[in-house]
Amino acid sequence: SETLLELDPEIDAATLAALDTPPLPGWGGYARAHLIGSSLITFAVFLGLCPAFITFYNPSIFSYADRLPLRTAINSIVFALACVPSAASQLYKEHVFTQQKQPVDATFLNMILSVFQFVFILLLSPLVYTLQGMGTPGNWTRLYPSTKCSANFIDGLRCFFGRLDEDTQENGYTESAHCNLAISIVLFHVLSIILVGVSVDKIVHAGATKIMFRGISAGIILAVIAMLIYDLYDPDFNYGFPVDTLHCVCTAFLILGSEVYHRVTVQDATFETVYTETQVVYDDDA
Repeated sequence: SETLLELDPEIDAATLAALDTPPLPGWGGYARAHLIGSSLITFAVFLGLCPAFITFYNPSIFSYADRLPLRTAINSIVFALACVPSAASQLYKEHVFTQQKQPVDATFLNMILSVFQFVFILLLSPLVYTLQGMGTPGNWTRLYPSTKCSANFIDGLRCFFGRLDEDTQENGYTESAHCNLAISIVLFHVLSIILVGVSVDKIVHAGATKIMFRGISAGIILAVIAMLIYDLYDPDFNYGFPVDTLHCVCTAFLILGSEVYHRVTVQDATFETVYTETQVVYDDDA
């Protein structure tokens, strides 16, 4: 409580009493504020998926803004569901950290997990390649046959290095490709991820985690503003004022949930070495 009060003098006693609670039993060291914040974030996600659910009920309701509204709805839900195994993996890693009772090199562990994830995705890609056509009218399973997965991978590398010819870009696949500045965009994306990881590591080691959480909230706001501007200036993808307002409400709940969640820090895992008792080999009388 004293730490929170020093960081934010405007926090009153009632807020401190509500947030400064011991971990709930059976919740892996998480406090009440963590559960409330997670619930608000989950509510924001489901609220943001409401247009997708409405599209399933009436596929033509957003036809004015999207030529394939059902496909967009399916892709949105699949993208959201992809966070479930990611969150489960994160929780399992935390469980391993707290149960092994010995120090673990987090960097080495993340590298091992990344290698296994890459191998798993490489083996699974021919099976999920066909799913790119989900929601397209007609027999969508023929749009992206798994037999063309390897050819698509090779063409993707050519597109990445700017070597893919114009005819293949326009007519080689169901959707036209745009290879201009592909390598620059990807490198910028990778460099941004590396810089964010390094910055987070520096901030955590400096003990200024509150600045990091404020930065996350600011990043969410900037991302929503950027997507809103993109939505307004793209005539082929403009859902209008009601949906844009819904997304702004979702952003407010998302930031609120993030702020509530990070008001209380998760207890650090402690590792205690346990020495086994050794039997007496030599008798004193000998």
